[in-house]
Amino acid sequence: MSLIERLQSYMRRAAARSYEAIAVPPFTAFIHPSDGLIYFNYAIPDGPITGDVREPLRRLRAVFQERKRLPRFEYVSALAPTLADTLLASGFRLEAEARVMVCTRESFTPVPVPEGLSLSVLTPGSSREEVRAYCNTGRRGFVPNEPYEAPEEELSRALEDVKSGGAVLGRVEGQPAVVGMFTPPSEGIAELAGVATLEGFRKRGLGTALTSRVAREAFDRGVEVLFLSTITEEAGRIYERVGFRFVTRMLFIVDAAPPEGI
Repeated sequence: MSLIERLQSYMRRAAARSYEAIAVPPFTAFIHPSDGLIYFNYAIPDGPITGDVREPLRRLRAVFQERKRLPRFEYVSALAPTLADTLLASGFRLEAEARVMVCTRESFTPVPVPEGLSLSVLTPGSSREEVRAYCNTGRRGFVPNEPYEAPEEELSRALEDVKSGGAVLGRVEGQPAVVGMFTPPSEGIAELAGVATLEGFRKRGLGTALTSRVAREAFDRGVEVLFLSTITEEAGRIYERVGFRFVTRMLFIVDAAPPEGI
């Protein structure tokens, strides 16, 4: 199995751990049990796509509509090269194209922590207030204008996740500022995810320093390949400083005409 096949396989397994997995061959829908945020709900093709998929797409749309979610795909484009054209012809639109990058122990390049930044690794023994700060910072970093307070069930899930993954919270002068994590490893692979910096703390090198710390935690815990996806070239250059290298591309494709009520 090639590296990009291993990465896509890992994405399926990781999504199945966190979300409800609903088989709609030749696709699988992954639905967050309580959060309708677009990034938490998506489908991945089960493999290369052949033949007429109009009926599977109709059924897939129905699955998302029943759960009041926006139909959406996330997948490595090289492993389903004809799917994008099929989706675009079926009423979807390209949301974004991301660069998939990987880092290994050999390529990892630690960076220094900026003055004033303190980084702490969450553990199962972390207080709920520390976990709440982590969850709120991540959500507010990605959706700055949304007033958000993490519900209790999210805190419980986060505490469960840190048993096998690694979440890091960065503070500046005691104030939560930046977060990131690596997902639970499987077959030597883990994903760097959820790196978010609050608007008032950006362009200070905090995200780079946090990425370095998360990568170090991952490799210390036996991860062989740490990967991420990033949409912007600027972010890609930041990750290159830590030792990440481009390997393939990933597509994010969303329904252009979602059903009413979503």
